[in-house]
Amino acid sequence: MKKNEFSESEEEFELRFYSDDLAEINSINESRYSDTESDSDSSDIINRSRKARPIESDTDDTASSTTEEDDWISITEDGYRPTRINYSIGPKSTGPQISSNIFEPIQFFKLFFTKPLVDEIIKETNNYAKSVLNSKNLTKDSIWQTWHDVNEDEFWAFIGVILNMGTMPISNMQEYWSTKHNSRIPFFSDIFTRARFNQIFWMLHLKTPDSGSKNLKTHIQQASIFLDYIDSKFSEHFIPGQNISLHESIVTFKGKISFITYNPIKPTKWSIRIYAMVDSETGYIYTILPYYGSITSGNLIRPDLPVSTRIPLHLYQKLLDKIPEAQGYHMFTDRYYTSIPLAEELMKVKCYLTGTLKPNRKDIPMFIKKSKLSDKKIFVYKKRKIMFLAWKDKRIMSLLSTWNDAGMIDSKRILQGGKEVNIRKPNVVVSYTNSMSSINQTNQYTSTYCFLRKSLKWWRKMFFWGMEKPLTHLKYVKLLIDQLINNFRQERSRASTSSSEIRLNGKLHEMRRGKKRDCIVCSNRQKKGERHETSEYCNTCPDKPRMHLGDCFSRYHKMKKYKYCKAVLKLPQKRNRTIVNNLRVGSSP
Repeated sequence: MKKNEFSESEEEFELRFYSDDLAEINSINESRYSDTESDSDSSDIINRSRKARPIESDTDDTASSTTEEDDWISITEDGYRPTRINYSIGPKSTGPQISSNIFEPIQFFKLFFTKPLVDEIIKETNNYAKSVLNSKNLTKDSIWQTWHDVNEDEFWAFIGVILNMGTMPISNMQEYWSTKHNSRIPFFSDIFTRARFNQIFWMLHLKTPDSGSKNLKTHIQQASIFLDYIDSKFSEHFIPGQNISLHESIVTFKGKISFITYNPIKPTKWSIRIYAMVDSETGYIYTILPYYGSITSGNLIRPDLPVSTRIPLHLYQKLLDKIPEAQGYHMFTDRYYTSIPLAEELMKVKCYLTGTLKPNRKDIPMFIKKSKLSDKKIFVYKKRKIMFLAWKDKRIMSLLSTWNDAGMIDSKRILQGGKEVNIRKPNVVVSYTNSMSSINQTNQYTSTYCFLRKSLKWWRKMFFWGMEKPLTHLKYVKLLIDQLINNFRQERSRASTSSSEIRLNGKLHEMRRGKKRDCIVCSNRQKKGERHETSEYCNTCPDKPRMHLGDCFSRYHKMKKYKYCKAVLKLPQKRNRTIVNNLRVGSSP
């Protein structure tokens, strides 16, 4: 799509139609993204295989309009004062709905990441690991030979390590356990060995789908059950204030799933979409709606309306389900959602709407689309309780509102060079900008310290997204990490110096042959001519040490201090190869 929908002429306010472009992409129109003040108004959303996903549209790309001009009345700045319903949520109060004795970061985190949820994830992870490992023949050197079930303390520590990785991004996850002096970070190796962390990370599992069903609804349960649970906790512990905003979050993913979306004009082109309703004052996410393609579209309310209208209605209905007495809420949306049908439907449930608008939406008459507009000027039209306003500053900005009037207010602007000037702005523009800033705030918080790792499993990306959404500032995250890990340290086997260690256990030790290496008993690289190599090694001892058969074998398996203290004679090159591989300690070669 081209960037500007409007003519660049100073005197002309005229919509450009791109019917050729729309025909070429088979009317993918409804999946257009836009930032609240972006010049790039829309983009084409298609699935992973580049096949267009047709979604209903309520834009009108022809010159026709279904609304008569007489329905819209031109008004002045002071000529319109909308009637408003008093904001009310019944006996409840807005803000956090939590106990007053909750003040530690880990207490807040566990409001969302509860013990029942963690217990279920641990159970699924251990069961999944058991089923995978039982179906494979493991080699003796396999990392999975040391697998043991994850417990609760270990899982909390694992979450803490994941969160800390988000605060210090490194290109390769294995580098967190680097032993090089220029990149070593002791924190990670102090908590887990790299092998154990990888075991938990690879075996992490949220839900085992029904093996007898392979439909999409069953497939998405790997993440949907977890996200639905997190969503219920979002709305349980907070009631938003009067101003709420519609926000679209993205989870980066390039794998092959049917509901992936493609947005060519965004930095993150391939992603999974999650719609959210946000408290405009705090940026708190009140409720979410993950997009699973046709399953999500089919479950939205009001199937007779376009998807862009049904999404905000569906999210607001979730608020009403939690707060049936709610009235007088004020919803802010961007131009992807804002439309006259949405405004009319929200008014039926006593909710106001303000949002930027695509002037080629249905029910916007052509005479408004072609009206002339000069710099710093506005024109305003009203249809019943719906106000349409266009204002030209650096570019033309058009809005629809059922809340605001057409008044102007003074606003400060800092010019290049630091000069401060006052400009007149419509109060609906100022109100919209202030309320939608919560979206940028939410994105900034969660993107700065997020755990970004490539994964072939889409639900894993959704899990980390859901886990990090309750987080905000770095100070809070760091405190939470310390409290999650607490005193947990992975138990590790240490080399023993007693006679009970394996090499001194007096039992049968099996000798094998491999590549030549230094003999652990008689070789000394520090002195010239005293390096002795052998291909024989003890397969029973953990380190698989190389040693010559005979005296070297006997010293290593009988003596605590087995190294020769002085130069040794070179052993004969030719040996009797009829010696059996299995030797008892102390037996002669």
